[in-house]
Amino acid sequence: MATTRSKAKRPASKSAKIKAMAKKAVPARKAPASKSNAKTARTSSARDEQFLSYSGKFTVRLPRSLHQALVDRAEKEGVSLNLFVTNALSRTVAVPSARRK
Repeated sequence: MATTRSKAKRPASKSAKIKAMAKKAVPARKAPASKSNAKTARTSSARDEQFLSYSGKFTVRLPRSLHQALVDRAEKEGVSLNLFVTNALSRTVAVPSARRK
């Protein structure tokens, strides 16, 4: 007796899903009536969609001495190199909430 297998679709890869979502058009919105309403016109979902095109990964070339210093400092603080560098970059680039416009 032969059994029939159902051909289930394989789930799309994460990167394929992100690419598909990024290709979807975002509907145009009405222009805000005044500058005070401009901030409320931007929604968190629109910001979230903007970040879908970024993978969160990039390669950085740096001197071996800096690499060693970063590894030593991360070990001293008891965190991974990835977490240490992420925190260092965040502190450098982040804007304090009181100064955001």
